[in-house]
Amino acid sequence: MARNLTIAAMLTIAALVFTGCSNPKIDDAHLLLTPQEQQVAEKGVMLTPDTGEVDVVERLAQARTGYLAALEELMAYYKSTGNENKRRWAQNELTTFKQMAQYRYLMPGEWVTQNMSATEDVAGAEDLYKKARSLYAEAGGYFIITDKAKLRQSLQLFNQLMTEYPNSTRIDEAAYRAGQIYEYFKDYELAAVMYQRCFQWNDKTNFPARFRAARVLDQRLKMRKEALAIYKLAVQKESRYEDNTEFAQKRIMELSRPDMQLEKEAENVLQK
Repeated sequence: MARNLTIAAMLTIAALVFTGCSNPKIDDAHLLLTPQEQQVAEKGVMLTPDTGEVDVVERLAQARTGYLAALEELMAYYKSTGNENKRRWAQNELTTFKQMAQYRYLMPGEWVTQNMSATEDVAGAEDLYKKARSLYAEAGGYFIITDKAKLRQSLQLFNQLMTEYPNSTRIDEAAYRAGQIYEYFKDYELAAVMYQRCFQWNDKTNFPARFRAARVLDQRLKMRKEALAIYKLAVQKESRYEDNTEFAQKRIMELSRPDMQLEKEAENVLQK
């Protein structure tokens, strides 16, 4: 009996020697990222517009600006010639143009025109950040939303920060907060993009952006293959968020099963 206990103890010690430095949260085969998943999760940002869409939207913006300028020029011309009747026509057309719905189609952060990274301390960015964060907190952003108008104002400032200070050290938080706000307003595609921009622009960000991106892709947009890669990245780089890591591990195991079971598992998650 003593001999058996001794052998068991030796085997246990040997196992500890071989595995003592391993992290079961990362080393489990299901949790390891393939090279392709690594590239998609870290570099590729899903749901962003392609160059074709960006080009068309930019041409539309230029056309709107040109149309507005032409109407104002026409009004000035008719005023200079004393043709009040035609001046009023141009005025009415200008008023109608300004009142009609004009969509932005592309929001700040959806596409980037330069290599953005959170590397520079900029005074103007700090001022915008403080105003945006203050409005976010006043709206109830940290707990329960009580003022949607202030929440939208904070979103506008976070977007302004990303646009005007593309390499500020605050752009990762601006993207993360924008993602939270878009998610609150059920604009899930933009939320997923913003969460991905957060860790794309700052690989060492303190925010659980990878987990939030994966969860939106998984539960809201049904993009489970993409979500799987980012869940794995979250386990790898955001393990300090223990509750998130536990949930991510569970979903990784479920999403790694045969396709027949995916829908059933996803429905179970959504019902909880």
